[in-house]
Amino acid sequence: MFKKMITAIGLLTLISTLVFAGGAGQKKAPGAVKVLSAVTGGKDDAENLLFQQALEKATGLSISFEKVPANYYDTLTAKLGAGEVYDLVYLNQTQMYSLARQGALSDLTSRLRNSPVIRDNYPAGELEKTVFEGKYYGGFNKQEVYLLPNVNKAITDKAGIDISNLSTLEDYYNLLKKVKEYKENVEGKKPYYPYFCVLGDVWDLQPWFSAAGVRRGVFTDSSGKRYAPYVSPAAQPVWEWFKKLYDEGLLDPASFTGKSGDMRPRMWQSQDIVLDSDWAAWTGLYNANAKVAGTYPAAVNVVPLPGVKGPSGKYFLEQGEASLWAIPVSAANPDGAFKIIEYFATREGGLLLSAGIEGHDYNLVNGKVALTETGTAHARDHGAPFPISSRFDLGILGELNPGLTDAIAIGKRSDVAVEPMGYDNGKLEPRQYYDVVAKWLIDTIQGKTGAAQAINSAAAELRGKGIID
Repeated sequence: MFKKMITAIGLLTLISTLVFAGGAGQKKAPGAVKVLSAVTGGKDDAENLLFQQALEKATGLSISFEKVPANYYDTLTAKLGAGEVYDLVYLNQTQMYSLARQGALSDLTSRLRNSPVIRDNYPAGELEKTVFEGKYYGGFNKQEVYLLPNVNKAITDKAGIDISNLSTLEDYYNLLKKVKEYKENVEGKKPYYPYFCVLGDVWDLQPWFSAAGVRRGVFTDSSGKRYAPYVSPAAQPVWEWFKKLYDEGLLDPASFTGKSGDMRPRMWQSQDIVLDSDWAAWTGLYNANAKVAGTYPAAVNVVPLPGVKGPSGKYFLEQGEASLWAIPVSAANPDGAFKIIEYFATREGGLLLSAGIEGHDYNLVNGKVALTETGTAHARDHGAPFPISSRFDLGILGELNPGLTDAIAIGKRSDVAVEPMGYDNGKLEPRQYYDVVAKWLIDTIQGKTGAAQAINSAAAELRGKGIID
């Protein structure tokens, strides 16, 4: 442990002294922009070069576009710690907070606020979701979607269940109970656990905690005190609902240790579950996979639902953490880097980030994308399946996966509130929070601790770790 601590301190010192101070001595030719990317870019080295060339043509810049296939953040911090200069780097929201705290990132507030390109393209209110200490340190790579319930309607139709008016925890309980009875008593599939969730990360539970009108994470109240809504008394009925599902064999026991990679095959390959919560994109992916397998729509017909209505009359869904482009303080060409951020904000940039490279991944036919064989394999995703530009029309991408349009429409409903989890103004270390809440929620579900006591214990542990006040 002591050795790991020294290593971490050493890396932080290296980064602070070599990079965050300015990366002196590493000048590049005017117009050149050095980019380090994770998911955005080509699907292999050859296509990444084509992606770079398309970006150069669009921006008029000379660009070095480096894509890291694995262990991206470790690679990024190692490169910065070694004094390597990048003008533009990809980060998720949590990573952005971490590096901004260390003074590693340029303040982009003025640039973003004064850019007519940004103003004309970013959806209203999106930047505010990434603010850190009153400032912005990144521009968007894409529009983040949200987690929502998916139901396999092929199964509920066979069981004679109407899913058109589900809005309470009891509604979903009755759905699961009826499916279990049908599967076990009519089809003879025993045992059948109709619902799966990822309890270890309390990752996909927001549609159900919406019943209490609470959100995941840590927030600050009007008096300046930090609190965690999932471990408040208001959330107790939701904790008890999960226990009820488990007690009656409606919750897959694999939920205690399983991940999303365990959940998804159960949904569409084996049809071992009828309900889960997943990113809106997965509604379409489930059905697209089933079409290829020949099981859509007879055996697999996944439809999206908004979850459970809260006390305010709204459905609370959780938006994914932002994927961002940031400019290190050591950047040699911040102006060129920001020009790329602006381009990615436009409709044209969104088309590159989604459909890919024209003439390689797609051709435009009558104003719509006609995918090539290569483009079909790349599934309209070169870093941003949902471009950030409010001017981008998904219809240009051609026929979308079945169910995807309905899933996207849910987030635009007036009775649906989509917000990210609470990051405690960028100070929260999410893993610590997940571990505490998951431990006590699992104890409740397994009957080891009553819900009220578990909530109190979880709050006390979060308080003891300095996560809430």
